[in-house]
Amino acid sequence: MNEAELPLPPKGFLGHLKAIGPGIILASLSIGAGEWFLFPAMIVKYGPMLMWTAAVGCILQAVLGAESMKYTIYCGQPIHQAYMKLGKPIAWAWAWALLLFIPVMWPGWAAASATAIAALQLGRLPGPADKTLVLVWAIALLVLSLVILHVGTKIQRTLEIVNWPIVLMVIILVGVAVIAGVPASAWAEVAKGFIAPGFPRGANWFIIAAAIAYLPAGFGFNMMLSSYARDKGWGMGAKVGYIPAIVGGKKVKLLAKEVPFAISEENLKRWKGWLNTVRVDAWIVMSLLTFITVFMTSVMTYGLLVPRGLAPVGFKVAAVQAEALADVLGPSAWFIVLFGGFWMLFGTQFGLMDAVSRVITDNFWLASNKVRDMCGDDPRKFYYAVLYLLFAVAMVLLIGMIGFGWARPYELAAIGANLGLFALVVAYPLQIVVNYKFLPKELRPSVVTTILLALGTVWYGIFLTGIMLQTLAGIRL
Repeated sequence: MNEAELPLPPKGFLGHLKAIGPGIILASLSIGAGEWFLFPAMIVKYGPMLMWTAAVGCILQAVLGAESMKYTIYCGQPIHQAYMKLGKPIAWAWAWALLLFIPVMWPGWAAASATAIAALQLGRLPGPADKTLVLVWAIALLVLSLVILHVGTKIQRTLEIVNWPIVLMVIILVGVAVIAGVPASAWAEVAKGFIAPGFPRGANWFIIAAAIAYLPAGFGFNMMLSSYARDKGWGMGAKVGYIPAIVGGKKVKLLAKEVPFAISEENLKRWKGWLNTVRVDAWIVMSLLTFITVFMTSVMTYGLLVPRGLAPVGFKVAAVQAEALADVLGPSAWFIVLFGGFWMLFGTQFGLMDAVSRVITDNFWLASNKVRDMCGDDPRKFYYAVLYLLFAVAMVLLIGMIGFGWARPYELAAIGANLGLFALVVAYPLQIVVNYKFLPKELRPSVVTTILLALGTVWYGIFLTGIMLQTLAGIRL
């Protein structure tokens, strides 16, 4: 096979199932973010009228995710390689580093997962007197997250192996809990939010924008998906290389150039086969699974808390749900909800640590000869330098947040989600430019896809405008 020939796509159901990878990693990130407590917190405060926003977000992000991975299929490189053709590459690298590092450095997920496991240990939600216990668990989980990212041939493959059981277990646990413990009327009420949409006037945009930004994945997810697609070896990504782990991996030459396939009848036939893999991963694994999960968690929240007149915020949503479900199903429900919540949130923490470290590594690796020379053509050196920096900053913030009461886990997670809106607003128009400027005409998307990408810009632009007006001018739309 020469360099201009596109590798054969997966064949049959088992072939596509084996090829799935990027979407399951992003599904794990999203289930532990918006679906577990950001979105349910919004529903319990404002009601099911906002459920329609979940459907819109899942559709728009599925479109962007699929389009970004198509670029990797075509030339082997992640989508940020294309962005660098639009200006100075190193400027793009610094811009994306800031847009992604700042929202993710807040260790809200480690703190939230520590709260869950401490609640399991104590048999109640931890209070101020239990902050040392929560801090110890949070530090241990942050360290464990770091350890996970050191093991495996490919870091991407390690994340797949860890995240598959997490996602499946969480869906099963939540499904059993909501089917057994929530009345049918709650299902109907929440479902009405899709056919009778609404939007509360004068609402708190900090809560709403955070919930919507992380559904299903959030800021920079398109770059994460395309990077995982390259490391998975999709399409021409098989000819470019990947980021290996320190323990179990070996030095791999990660190319900084594109390796596009030639436009031929055979390659176009293979391209269509790869598109099926992309669609399964983006539409079904990432978006549909997270949509089903957020629907179930919203039903559970609305059905259990609203009848009791409860409207908790942040991780207290999960704890109060566990208590309410225990009243219906018995003490085992407390364990089920918090155990599922722990794995959701913990998976999000180490997933975000990898995703941001890899996207920053990719950007500087592609943009700078000096970086590649400095690292001796071993991308692990730069990747782990970024990872250790992220870990150190997160550790300081974690100690300050829990030990000195700087902020609560929900506030940190919501701050990160809202800051991530900047990256989302930029990603959609950039994808349109990439599709029509750098893809051969035979590979360009349909008009419908382009319209949806344009709508994505408007959609996230509205929420970014709302949160900025509220934050900077005190105006609530």
